[in-house]
Amino acid sequence: MTAFDTLRRKLRGAAVNAYLGTPGQAARSAVAEARRRAAGAARRVDFYHDVADPGSYLVAQVVERLLRAYPVELGFHLVGPPASDVDPAPELRVRHAVRDAADVALHWDVDFPARKGELDTQAVRRAAAVLVRERPAADQLRIAVELGRALWASDGKQLAALTGAHGAEGLGSVPPTLAAAYNELRTRGHYQAATIGYGGDWYSGVSRLPYLEARLARELGVDAPPLLAPRPEAARPPARLAKEDRVPVDFWFSFRSPYSYLALAGVADLAARYPIDLRIRPILPLVERGGQLPPVKRLAIGRDAKREAERLGIPFGHICDPLGPGNDNCLAIAKAAIADGKGLDFLRSAALGIWAEARDMASYVDLRAVVERAGLSWTDARTSLGDPSWKAWAKANADDLGVAGLWGVPSFRAGDYVTWGQDRLPMLEDRLRRHGAAGGPTSR
Repeated sequence: MTAFDTLRRKLRGAAVNAYLGTPGQAARSAVAEARRRAAGAARRVDFYHDVADPGSYLVAQVVERLLRAYPVELGFHLVGPPASDVDPAPELRVRHAVRDAADVALHWDVDFPARKGELDTQAVRRAAAVLVRERPAADQLRIAVELGRALWASDGKQLAALTGAHGAEGLGSVPPTLAAAYNELRTRGHYQAATIGYGGDWYSGVSRLPYLEARLARELGVDAPPLLAPRPEAARPPARLAKEDRVPVDFWFSFRSPYSYLALAGVADLAARYPIDLRIRPILPLVERGGQLPPVKRLAIGRDAKREAERLGIPFGHICDPLGPGNDNCLAIAKAAIADGKGLDFLRSAALGIWAEARDMASYVDLRAVVERAGLSWTDARTSLGDPSWKAWAKANADDLGVAGLWGVPSFRAGDYVTWGQDRLPMLEDRLRRHGAAGGPTSR
């Protein structure tokens, strides 16, 4: 790795930082607002809904509340599943989406019927045929929620009744309509359903809707109750984690994942306050495990991660992509650091270097700096770089992630609870807090 390669990586990171930074976000919002004013148009939220996506059903319920609280217009767009280039594990995605929606509905005041198994394909097509019929967007949203409730409850009689009441187009009209709407979503800058576009930005899934709510409240001067509220403690599920006093928690991580970096502070906090045995499981980046990361997905993730970092008060944006030798170096050192009980220290130092300091992990100058900042010996780290055993270790970690039913990071497993995403850490903590055998938080 030459000095020129390092410079090229850092310059690319500087360009990304300029795009993701607050001035860039403000410019996008300003352009969108100027276009709206020039056209004399009302403020409008565009909701992209997939009948077969449980996350879309959850978001649709909150969008109904949003329309009652804020004077905005609605654009309703029926789309299909994500394209193959942004959906590396479609079967796992479908199963996890159902599990995740059930977990979200246990913690927040949204509905998701308890169910087992996947949706009936014909039922999905019939529901989509209802929603491709032309009608006002607010009516589409209301009907989408009704259909979603029937679909996810496997209530065939109610689905038939809704079809009869609202009417439907022919099944042949569904695929081209869904494809056209999905292509429009990709053109506008996003790649999956359960997503709202507003004013040059995107809000995907229920966990991002508070951002949209805060923005609308600020722009419109509306003081309304929160669109989402936590369920009462008594309504939440028992915490079936482990019989032992200490709870094993698996944490899958990638040095190339911005969300993995954003999860580290929260993971360290949980490890400090709860009696858990944290098992750190680093893996190769998705693109080195057969996946793809097209520009539309990469940019959407970057913008969302920047917004999350600002919410959490975590430095982010001065990036130097570790893909390739830099990532290999990090994995080799991480394996030894974890064995020595310093894994979390090294992950935090290296990830900070990658995502906030534009340090090139392929450069020994930068690599040594993050190693020594973590309290590790550079001499020992150099020895680790010559040990190829990290490759089999990282692959075994990825294989175990697949067994857990997931493919992306950061992911977590504690007892029967398996989840994906740094924004699910509060739900994991809720399980730990209510786990009687664990004895509650500790000050160790």
